[in-house]
Amino acid sequence: MVGIPGMNVATAVDSSKFFKEAAAVTAFENYTEQIPGTAVSFNMKAVPGGTYTMGSSPKEPFHKTDEAPQHEVKVSPFFMAEVETTWDQYWAFYANTMSEGRTPPEVVYENNLKAMGVDAISGPTPPFGYPDQGWGSGDRPAITMTHYAAETFCQWLSQKTGKKYRLPTEAEWEYAARGGTQTPYFFTGSPKDFSDEGFMRKFFPAKTDSISAFVIYGKNSDNRTQEPSLVKPNPFGLKNMLGNVMEYTADKYDEAAYGKRSGVTSDPLVTQGEEWVVRGGSYLSDAADVRSAARSHTRHDDWLKTDPQQPKSIWWYSDIKGIGFRVVCEPDSSLIAK
Repeated sequence: MVGIPGMNVATAVDSSKFFKEAAAVTAFENYTEQIPGTAVSFNMKAVPGGTYTMGSSPKEPFHKTDEAPQHEVKVSPFFMAEVETTWDQYWAFYANTMSEGRTPPEVVYENNLKAMGVDAISGPTPPFGYPDQGWGSGDRPAITMTHYAAETFCQWLSQKTGKKYRLPTEAEWEYAARGGTQTPYFFTGSPKDFSDEGFMRKFFPAKTDSISAFVIYGKNSDNRTQEPSLVKPNPFGLKNMLGNVMEYTADKYDEAAYGKRSGVTSDPLVTQGEEWVVRGGSYLSDAADVRSAARSHTRHDDWLKTDPQQPKSIWWYSDIKGIGFRVVCEPDSSLIAK
């Protein structure tokens, strides 16, 4: 199998290091998930619910029309992964499912709307080439998978742990990225100072000192993804919410979605549209595009242009490198104070 670490040779696996049970969550607080049947664990952060102003003002540097109008959104409490889904986690999913089958996407999406997954999960087919681009696996974010593959991973993880894992809604994602702030970034600084765009860049270089401590973007990435240890977390304890890789959300993209809401909207989710919302920017992005309010979307056909397979893969993209995801987990109602 091309591109799958450890899949081309027979290797002994020390199953004594495998977790036998998932993490027990008895309070709404940070926890470390353990994936049963694997040696993989990862940190989840408790993100308190709250109401915030979603979107950006026309006065914000590099504001775009799809970020308006600003509106009030109420978000229920949830758990979110400290970092983007890593290759270690994704290859555990691949190895555990190890299926050449192609479960229809509509079945996967239907199952993700249910409280729990189904009895069996069909895993990804082998990728064409090396999906990690030769940059390394381990703690680096898993990349190049489709939205359907990310949804399937969430369904598998839910089944393995007995919890409800899924992709974050766009509203949850922005709330988590802001970390309680209403500024362009969750750290101090203006996009005008950090961006390579604008008149002043003809005379003065962009500032990189404060942003580089928190964001992997075009100025400091070395044109590749980086491990989460290189950046500091936001106020919610989350790393790489801005930069490194664009992250899938559960929302369909609607340029005019914000204008269709009024008052305080609780836990919004856009279900109509052709493409999916992606957030956060990537290792190639300018500072203007890693603002907390910045929106983007998948370009499904363009991202499959050079895929030589017929039919085109439903698991892997051939023409986008900076796309990945992180998971959220819905807390049991008993954990949330009334």
